[in-house]
Amino acid sequence: MAPAHRDRHPLTPVAPPEVLRDFYTPEEVGTLFGVVRANAPWKLVLAHHFASAEEYFAVSGARDRSPDAGLADFVAPVFRGYLAREGAVLYPELHDLYFSRKLLEPVLRMHKARYGFAHHMLFNLCGPSRSFDAGHFDSGNWRGVSSVNAPIWLMSVMAKSGLFDAWEVKSGQVITYFYDSDVDGGFTYWPEGPERAPSRLVAPFRNTAVLSDNSRMFHRREANGPRDRRDLPALTMGSLLTADGDDAWVVRDGDTEIARFAHRDSRSLFHYTALVFEDLADVTRYLDHTDDLTFDKVFDVLIADLKARGVRFSEPSDPMTDRDFIALLTDVHAMAPREYPAHAPLDVPAA
Repeated sequence: MAPAHRDRHPLTPVAPPEVLRDFYTPEEVGTLFGVVRANAPWKLVLAHHFASAEEYFAVSGARDRSPDAGLADFVAPVFRGYLAREGAVLYPELHDLYFSRKLLEPVLRMHKARYGFAHHMLFNLCGPSRSFDAGHFDSGNWRGVSSVNAPIWLMSVMAKSGLFDAWEVKSGQVITYFYDSDVDGGFTYWPEGPERAPSRLVAPFRNTAVLSDNSRMFHRREANGPRDRRDLPALTMGSLLTADGDDAWVVRDGDTEIARFAHRDSRSLFHYTALVFEDLADVTRYLDHTDDLTFDKVFDVLIADLKARGVRFSEPSDPMTDRDFIALLTDVHAMAPREYPAHAPLDVPAA
């Protein structure tokens, strides 16, 4: 099946982000943060998703990167936990919210879709922090290939290549932000593709939801928190976030406390994703697996494309983990934002 033709940049959302203010009720907010506090510790976002710098660069929008850069060079105190996955609610208190029309219907509306279901729900929470994120987009979904069975780096390459659009499963996000400060901390996004100028949503965020098509849009968290507290030199890939009482958050590496911050100095979000379908035939094709990709098919397509481009390379025995092959695909399908807002520049790791 040939990929769908696109007249616009492959990473352009179906619609610009839409702000939905005061999204959760006070009771829902209390339940969400209660689950996060009660079930700590939580791992860093990077620790969840990447095994090497090559995998990170496949997702990150960084144009210029040091050949000696390692994954640890981009560590920031941004922690993540999953609240629900693939229709399974991991914390019973969130059952009704995860399956609510309140979350699903905005995504259906954005895509003008008839059917859909809850996919993932997670949170991010960070203390005072610089932002090394040069811009990224969320994992897409294809029939047979998704975040359930595939690494993020591969899904990033698939999306950028445009070679797999015929198998794409449409998705959308409702992301609700909490950052009660006007000291930086905004949300930068590129609604017309990464080659065009960015837009911003400016903090403070007080239960501020954003309806977005993040798997088709570069975006980034801006630096946040008191500026004199944003560097944590002792932070490592094994650092964990824990709660202390009703207000404090603590970052530990093993038994060593390396940072402590009040909730008012944190920036957090609750991230919901739904998969949506235009008609019943689209739903059936997805559920019955009648037109799924396999990993063999994915790598056959990517390798055939490299050869058609005249790229010289050695075919890897294990393309899923071969770091040189991952780096090659990243370079061939490279794309990244060209500019950043003057008031939200990109932080660069110390040499």
